[in-house]
Amino acid sequence: MHKKTYGWKVIYHPVYGKVPYIDVDRNVCGFDKWAPMSISEATEYYFRDRRGRDITSLRGLFAWQAEYFYHVNPYAFHDYDHKLKEGDFVSDDLGKRIGPDVSQPVKCLETSISVQQRKEDGKIWISSNWLHHEDCYAATSPFADAITGAMDVVAGGDEMLYDSLWEKYVEICHANESEFERALEGYFGGEGLKGVYWNGGYVFAASKEWRIKTLEQLDEALEAEEGHFSSVLGEFIGWLRSNGLNLGDGAEEALRKRLRELYDAYPWGKARELGEYLVQEDRGEPSDVHLWWGGEPNSDSCYAYLTLFFEVDPEDIGTSILDEKVSRNLRAMINVAERERSMLSYYREYKPNIWKVFFS
Repeated sequence: MHKKTYGWKVIYHPVYGKVPYIDVDRNVCGFDKWAPMSISEATEYYFRDRRGRDITSLRGLFAWQAEYFYHVNPYAFHDYDHKLKEGDFVSDDLGKRIGPDVSQPVKCLETSISVQQRKEDGKIWISSNWLHHEDCYAATSPFADAITGAMDVVAGGDEMLYDSLWEKYVEICHANESEFERALEGYFGGEGLKGVYWNGGYVFAASKEWRIKTLEQLDEALEAEEGHFSSVLGEFIGWLRSNGLNLGDGAEEALRKRLRELYDAYPWGKARELGEYLVQEDRGEPSDVHLWWGGEPNSDSCYAYLTLFFEVDPEDIGTSILDEKVSRNLRAMINVAERERSMLSYYREYKPNIWKVFFS
């Protein structure tokens, strides 16, 4: 479907596999050289759970997940060293892009595309990256820095006191993590989640699953999550106190302020930005793409926050309905993701043999 839409392919990069790239069309794998995959390799590389079976384990909302398919944009590229020559480019109605026969590595904009299937209704999701707290705060002071900053306020330069506070925090986080891991085992087995992992970003997690399509839905979500964050932030401070880590009014206030700044930027501010991008995109040609904002935990004890997605009914596969829906939806999702270049799209260098595969 991607090739029908754009005229070039995607390459699959398995999460748990031992090879960087797989050309699904040719069933070959490699990086510097391509090699045919055996049956055993295909079982391992394509869909694999923690026990090595050829399906992924049932986790959270999704029955299986195949990450990552990469969409490359040959019209958006970096050529800092001016290695590309005029003959390396092709011009068409969209402008000048890098052609398929370059002889040196190229660095172009790419967007990862994930594929998942929901346990609840069997619908297939095609989505952009899932942004959780580690993604969102990579460019700013992360959650841990806010905690250590509060401890600095309490310690006032006393290294022994600071070390004591940090050891206590590590101790209670370790206990909380162990408790949460036990809760996750039941959750992934179909039970309700009976715990939270504070150091895993729960204070930033959404209160419910939001599927945002309009500005009205976006405003409703922003208002509701603003109130939810304030409530959970209070619970977090209470959790610290109840476990013997009473930072005092001044340090607690500094911690609240820093966590509020982080939340206002990501995920609250990022949800607003992506929602507005999506509405703007749909003004030109409406799509079925939604903004997902939810607090679903994953196997890394983190909470997923944001992604762009659209659903596909498995019964539509192989019909003209699929072609009509997916082509527009895929383009809309990638168009929005490419505006958010710091998180949903990014630049990656490809060797010539990998680059050629996209256009084969």
